[in-house]
Amino acid sequence: MRALITVAVLSPSVAFAHQGDHSHSAPTHLLTEADHLIMLGLVATAGVVAWLWYRGRS
Repeated sequence: MRALITVAVLSPSVAFAHQGDHSHSAPTHLLTEADHLIMLGLVATAGVVAWLWYRGRS
């Protein structure tokens, strides 16, 4: 689990779907733009895979 946290902390570029200031954007922007949805999907998939892997080791 520490390795997963380390990777998440050391790869901040994954948090940026595209350049630009989102301080004025509505929250729905994050759920309607394709690049944001892809990143959310990748993060969710990585989380599920990590959970399944961790559960399988127990």
